[in-house]
Amino acid sequence: MSFPLKLTNNPFAKAPIVRLQGQPVLLFGEQHRSLLQALESKKVKIFSECRSGFCGGCKTRIISGRVTYLTEPLAELNADECLPCCCIPAEDLELDLSPAGAAVATRSKAPFTTSSFEQPSNSASHKVAVRQPPSMPQALFNVCNEE
Repeated sequence: MSFPLKLTNNPFAKAPIVRLQGQPVLLFGEQHRSLLQALESKKVKIFSECRSGFCGGCKTRIISGRVTYLTEPLAELNADECLPCCCIPAEDLELDLSPAGAAVATRSKAPFTTSSFEQPSNSASHKVAVRQPPSMPQALFNVCNEE
Protein backbone atom coordinates (compact mmCIF):
# COMPACT_ATOMS: atom_id res chain seq x y z
CA MET A 1 0.00 0.00 0.00
CA SER A 2 1.40 3.40 -0.94
CA PHE A 3 0.71 6.65 0.87
CA PRO A 4 1.04 9.65 -1.47
CA LEU A 5 1.71 13.03 0.07
CA LYS A 6 0.32 14.95 -2.90
CA LEU A 7 -3.34 14.90 -3.83
CA THR A 8 -2.46 14.39 -7.50
CA ASN A 9 0.24 15.02 -10.06
CA ASN A 10 -2.30 16.59 -12.42
CA PRO A 11 -2.10 20.39 -12.06
CA PHE A 12 -5.62 20.71 -13.53
CA ALA A 13 -7.31 18.26 -11.16
CA LYS A 14 -10.17 19.63 -9.05
CA ALA A 15 -9.53 19.74 -5.31
CA PRO A 16 -11.95 17.51 -3.37
CA ILE A 17 -14.95 19.16 -1.72
CA VAL A 18 -15.63 17.88 1.80
CA ARG A 19 -19.28 17.90 2.90
CA LEU A 20 -20.77 17.23 6.32
CA GLN A 21 -24.23 15.66 6.05
CA GLY A 22 -24.72 17.35 2.66
CA GLN A 23 -23.35 20.80 3.62
CA PRO A 24 -20.15 21.82 1.76
CA VAL A 25 -17.58 22.78 4.39
CA LEU A 26 -14.19 22.96 2.71
CA LEU A 27 -12.19 22.62 -0.45
CA PHE A 28 -9.37 20.24 0.49
CA GLY A 29 -5.99 21.47 -0.76
CA GLU A 30 -2.35 20.66 -0.30
CA GLN A 31 -2.16 23.27 2.50
CA HIS A 32 -4.00 20.74 4.68
CA ARG A 33 -1.77 18.08 6.28
CA SER A 34 -4.66 15.70 7.00
CA LEU A 35 -8.43 15.55 6.87
CA LEU A 36 -8.53 16.06 10.66
CA GLN A 37 -6.41 19.22 10.45
CA ALA A 38 -8.66 20.58 7.66
CA LEU A 39 -11.83 19.84 9.64
CA GLU A 40 -10.41 21.43 12.80
CA SER A 41 -9.44 24.55 10.82
CA LYS A 42 -13.15 24.93 9.94
CA LYS A 43 -14.19 24.51 13.60
CA VAL A 44 -15.88 21.14 12.94
CA LYS A 45 -16.65 19.34 16.19
CA ILE A 46 -14.81 16.04 15.94
CA PHE A 47 -13.54 13.98 18.85
CA SER A 48 -9.90 12.98 18.59
CA GLU A 49 -7.34 11.61 21.01
CA CYS A 50 -4.73 11.10 18.29
CA ARG A 51 -2.27 13.56 19.79
CA SER A 52 -2.61 11.83 23.18
CA GLY A 53 -1.63 8.43 21.81
CA PHE A 54 -5.10 6.85 21.58
CA CYS A 55 -5.86 5.66 18.07
CA GLY A 56 -9.42 5.36 16.82
CA GLY A 57 -11.02 8.28 18.64
CA CYS A 58 -11.54 10.26 15.43
CA LYS A 59 -13.13 7.32 13.57
CA THR A 60 -15.74 8.82 11.23
CA ARG A 61 -18.37 7.26 8.96
CA ILE A 62 -18.05 8.03 5.24
CA ILE A 63 -21.38 8.67 3.51
CA SER A 64 -19.81 8.92 0.05
CA GLY A 65 -16.35 9.24 -1.48
CA ARG A 66 -12.96 7.71 -0.77
CA VAL A 67 -9.89 8.60 1.26
CA THR A 68 -6.19 7.84 0.85
CA TYR A 69 -4.13 7.06 3.94
CA LEU A 70 -0.87 8.90 4.58
CA THR A 71 0.11 6.30 7.20
CA GLU A 72 -1.31 2.87 7.94
CA PRO A 73 -4.28 3.21 10.33
CA LEU A 74 -3.71 1.49 13.67
CA ALA A 75 -7.39 1.12 14.57
CA GLU A 76 -9.75 -1.39 12.99
CA LEU A 77 -12.12 0.23 10.50
CA ASN A 78 -15.29 -0.86 8.72
CA ALA A 79 -15.45 -0.31 4.95
CA ASP A 80 -17.48 2.89 5.47
CA GLU A 81 -15.18 4.46 8.11
CA CYS A 82 -12.00 6.51 8.07
CA LEU A 83 -9.49 7.97 10.50
CA PRO A 84 -9.31 11.68 9.53
CA CYS A 85 -6.01 12.10 11.43
CA CYS A 86 -4.07 10.02 8.91
CA CYS A 87 -5.94 10.37 5.62
CA ILE A 88 -6.79 12.83 2.87
CA PRO A 89 -9.78 12.83 0.50
CA ALA A 90 -9.09 11.00 -2.77
CA GLU A 91 -12.22 12.56 -4.30
CA ASP A 92 -15.25 14.59 -3.18
CA LEU A 93 -16.13 13.31 0.26
CA GLU A 94 -19.23 13.39 2.46
CA LEU A 95 -18.84 12.56 6.14
CA ASP A 96 -21.40 11.72 8.80
CA LEU A 97 -20.42 14.66 11.02
CA SER A 98 -22.65 17.52 12.08
CA PRO A 99 -21.99 20.86 10.37
CA ALA A 100 -23.46 22.63 13.45
CA GLY A 101 -20.99 25.21 14.75
CA ALA A 102 -18.62 24.74 11.82
CA ALA A 103 -17.48 27.66 9.68
CA VAL A 104 -19.51 26.53 6.66
CA ALA A 105 -20.37 28.30 3.45
CA THR A 106 -23.87 29.75 3.27
CA ARG A 107 -25.98 30.57 0.26
CA SER A 108 -26.68 34.19 -0.60
CA LYS A 109 -29.93 35.37 -2.21
CA ALA A 110 -27.98 37.37 -4.80
CA PRO A 111 -27.80 35.82 -8.29
CA PHE A 112 -24.02 36.30 -8.29
CA THR A 113 -21.28 37.46 -5.98
CA THR A 114 -17.97 39.16 -6.54
CA SER A 115 -15.10 38.20 -4.29
CA SER A 116 -11.89 40.23 -4.03
CA PHE A 117 -8.53 39.01 -2.89
CA GLU A 118 -4.94 40.11 -3.18
CA GLN A 119 -2.55 37.98 -5.13
CA PRO A 120 1.10 38.40 -4.18
CA SER A 121 3.65 38.81 -6.95
CA ASN A 122 7.37 39.46 -7.03
CA SER A 123 7.09 43.23 -7.11
CA ALA A 124 3.61 44.37 -6.13
CA SER A 125 0.26 43.31 -4.81
CA HIS A 126 -2.64 43.10 -7.26
CA LYS A 127 -6.35 42.99 -6.46
CA VAL A 128 -8.32 40.50 -8.49
CA ALA A 129 -12.11 40.29 -8.54
CA VAL A 130 -13.63 36.87 -9.06
CA ARG A 131 -17.22 36.74 -10.25
CA GLN A 132 -19.43 33.80 -9.38
CA PRO A 133 -20.92 32.06 -12.42
CA PRO A 134 -24.75 32.08 -12.16
CA SER A 135 -24.86 28.28 -12.42
CA MET A 136 -22.41 27.74 -9.50
CA PRO A 137 -24.01 27.20 -6.07
CA GLN A 138 -23.14 29.98 -3.60
CA ALA A 139 -21.81 27.50 -1.03
CA LEU A 140 -19.34 26.06 -3.56
CA PHE A 141 -18.24 29.55 -4.65
CA ASN A 142 -17.60 30.50 -1.01
CA VAL A 143 -15.57 27.33 -0.39
CA CYS A 144 -13.51 27.88 -3.56
CA ASN A 145 -12.70 31.48 -2.58
CA GLU A 146 -11.91 31.02 1.11
CA GLU A 147 -8.60 32.37 2.33
